[in-house]
Amino acid sequence: MLAYLRIKNLAVVNDVSLELSPGLTVFTGETGAGKSIILGGLGLVLGERASLEKVRTGADRAVVEAAFAAPRDEELAAELAEAGLAAEDGSIVVRRVITASGSRAYVNDQLVSLQKLKAIGDRLVDLHGQHDHQSLLAVRAHRDLLDRFAAAASLRDAVAAAYDDAVEAADRLSATTMDERDRVQRVDVLRFQADEIEAAQLRAGEDTELAEERTRLAHAEELMQLAGDSVEALYEGESSAASLLARVERDFERLRELDPGSPAETEAVSGARFAAEEAARALQRYRDSLQVEPERLAQVEARLGTLHGLRRKYGDDIESIIEHGAEARHELERLERHDERLEELQAALDATVDRYRRAAAELGAARRKAAGELEQQVLAELSELGMEGARFDAAVGPRSGQARAGLPEGAGRCGSDRVEFLLAANPGEAPGPLSKVASGGELSRVMLALKLTATDGDPLETMVFDEVDSGIGGGRVAERLAQRLVALGRSHQVLVVTHLPQVAAYADTHIGISKVENNDGRVEVAARTLAEGEQVEELARMLGGLEVTEATRQHAREMLATRR
Repeated sequence: MLAYLRIKNLAVVNDVSLELSPGLTVFTGETGAGKSIILGGLGLVLGERASLEKVRTGADRAVVEAAFAAPRDEELAAELAEAGLAAEDGSIVVRRVITASGSRAYVNDQLVSLQKLKAIGDRLVDLHGQHDHQSLLAVRAHRDLLDRFAAAASLRDAVAAAYDDAVEAADRLSATTMDERDRVQRVDVLRFQADEIEAAQLRAGEDTELAEERTRLAHAEELMQLAGDSVEALYEGESSAASLLARVERDFERLRELDPGSPAETEAVSGARFAAEEAARALQRYRDSLQVEPERLAQVEARLGTLHGLRRKYGDDIESIIEHGAEARHELERLERHDERLEELQAALDATVDRYRRAAAELGAARRKAAGELEQQVLAELSELGMEGARFDAAVGPRSGQARAGLPEGAGRCGSDRVEFLLAANPGEAPGPLSKVASGGELSRVMLALKLTATDGDPLETMVFDEVDSGIGGGRVAERLAQRLVALGRSHQVLVVTHLPQVAAYADTHIGISKVENNDGRVEVAARTLAEGEQVEELARMLGGLEVTEATRQHAREMLATRR
């Protein structure tokens, strides 16, 4: 719901602020008072294009700001949150700034494109009259309105789900389908890779072990010599460490015999001798294990060469090569059963397309049935609104256009139907598109009739009618128009620019618009909510024209009393 509107430095508007309420709000004023400028300002914050000429003379910028209460359109609220444009309380504040360099748009203080602003504005307000921002001119809106009238939400959900499943199945089939020559070549490559890796019988860590063994085999003679020399020095030689330590051990024992107080450390020397002997025995075993094996060295070199070649082609280490081989084998198996897989995917696509066709057909039948009922109800409403000879058609036909590959022609998430409302405003004329055959006032009355017949589930809360009473002089038709606007105001916020006192008398809120001369001698637009006494004067003006008499005032009081 639109809660607040402020317009500053737009055309002859200096600074106008309006607080708006639910129900029916009417705007009245003499011809040229500035009513269209107020609605033009609202159109700007809804995404209509702006020009520098709209900036008030002497000002460097025009600013229009609108505040909306949290919308009942849950999808819109979710989209704003996802885009980072949501306020904590769910409200939406839109600001449009027009300068010499162009215009900028903000949603909750975040800069947005004009396209984004219009997409949001389309979900907040339906503006009808001489404005670009009219949902009825967008044919896609006709289908949504008919579906609401038909209470077809569950059918549309089923169609959308079937369509999404069919698209997913088609994408899987497309991704799997490949040129037969490419497939055969890929199979050959994968088979070679998998066979080569499997034939190598790789073992994790094998390359490290082989590198160590190659070093040992390549230096076997040197290692044997080093080990032998060490054994000689530790144990086997005449002056070996073990022999010398044994002699020292005996000398310490003699010292203890001759002088018990001597500092001889016999146990330490014994430990050193045992350690030397143990080291010598370990080196002996190591020396005896060594052999000069040129054939084994050649085998190790060859194996390392094989591993190096595999690393160069398939991975940096043995583990990566093994993983690559497993992946190649898996893909090979998948490609070798390619035809079988294609049949499975085609069968899955056929099943989802069949489900889509059935769901779309059921939705289409519901639309065609509802279209006839909608036509009758809309024509009845149009007759009451002064368009007795009009003809209204809700045309439902096949939707044209190329669909996704694998899906039926015209298929979409909303079904396979094209819905368009056609109108012949006068008897004898052939119905045609609303944008070509209807005036602003006729469009407003058609939308009013449609909204009255299909209000359930309508996410749009605010409706604005600029010329809905165009061509209606008063009397019974004016009274019926007023009653229908009141009825619509029970489920929507309805803003109406009117010249009919019969409509103005029904207002929950009455806003008077006038032109006044400010202290600088310049003319500007003033707009304010009228109190009861002021409302009587305004209705009297609308009833009596230039001259307001006590009789017209009394008539105005009676109208207000009767309506209330």
